[in-house]
Amino acid sequence: MEWYQEHRKLVAISYGVVYVIACYLMLLSYIPGEVNIERNAGEIKLAAPVTVEPIHDENVLAVGQNKGAVGTTQRLQCKLFGVIPVGSIEATVTEEQKVDAVGSPVGIYLKMQNVYVAGTKELRDAKGDTANPGAYIVKEGDYIVGVNGGSIQTKEQLQCRVEESQGEPLVLTLLRKNEYMDVRIQPVLTEGGDYKLGLWVKDDTAGVGTITYIDEDGRYGALGHGISNTGTENLILMERGYLYHASITSVTPSSVGSPGEITGLITYGENSRYGNVATNSNVGIFGNITATAEAALNRRTYSVGRKQDMKREEAIMLFGTEGQVKSYQIAIDQIDLNPKEKNKAFVFHVTEPALIEQTGGIVQGMSGSPIIQEGKIVGAVTHVFINDPTKGYGIFIEDMLDH
Repeated sequence: MEWYQEHRKLVAISYGVVYVIACYLMLLSYIPGEVNIERNAGEIKLAAPVTVEPIHDENVLAVGQNKGAVGTTQRLQCKLFGVIPVGSIEATVTEEQKVDAVGSPVGIYLKMQNVYVAGTKELRDAKGDTANPGAYIVKEGDYIVGVNGGSIQTKEQLQCRVEESQGEPLVLTLLRKNEYMDVRIQPVLTEGGDYKLGLWVKDDTAGVGTITYIDEDGRYGALGHGISNTGTENLILMERGYLYHASITSVTPSSVGSPGEITGLITYGENSRYGNVATNSNVGIFGNITATAEAALNRRTYSVGRKQDMKREEAIMLFGTEGQVKSYQIAIDQIDLNPKEKNKAFVFHVTEPALIEQTGGIVQGMSGSPIIQEGKIVGAVTHVFINDPTKGYGIFIEDMLDH
């Protein structure tokens, strides 16, 4: 107590400095580093006491890097209370952009580039002893790209190489965190009379997700996040992928601590193919839509809403099954114009009683559901909160379009 009395001024100053820094960092979250604006859109209004003015003495630069931001750029000055400079924005002036919002779940199939290792397991060898030949040699998340100098692409090819070894050591070429390496591993003769490495492997994956939009050129965006391997945050290294028609068979509601999911029956085949998957990225999957999907999917055209215009107010989420897309009420709670993770740019919660009763809020499979505010498509659902499934994260639609 004596120390505090002697140093209370210093303590007060320290608290003041921390408070000012915290306020400044919070202010920066309201100032985007880059924005797209339509011509004649008027002044930019941010959710902070900050004015935005053009820097007239700076040259205007031509750009054309992507479809979502084709136009000219100009630097804008941000001033707190119209007086104190607190940062600048690079604004790209564009024409109005429109896309068709979808909101329908589809089946997603990805063929991996090589053989993915999902883990190791113990085996019972021919003598009845336990063995785990892959332990501490091969790790979850590795890709097996070759055996004894020859390349492999499928788990069947790997199984053949193991059986052909007749127990002789194999040299596996692994791809681990973007680095190639060779490891030596000896197959085990099991009780069943065959040779195994004690590895859980797979070379493809499938699931259900939601299409967010289709643009005027027949390109789609879906999910709002990438497809990763279970247990890791690493995006699947994809050889090829496709979208297919999916019949939704059930919805397991979410509850606190347990996210629900949409279960669907995927119909494979050329006649049921809705498109290809050309890109698997941290902001979604992307590709071209087929004529089959064009005819089957319900959609509606919306103007693209800019991230700086999103408000912490009511909005709607589009989602449906078997072509019956419905609108559900949500509310935007938090917005970060400079998020560390683009697929966690804003937080929302479901306010629609019917959806909460049916699904508990957000469930796995809703990722990619379009979010509409003030008549414009502004984003998409990406994640559910485990501790409160009525809440979720979203991504700005611009970041999906600018992938």
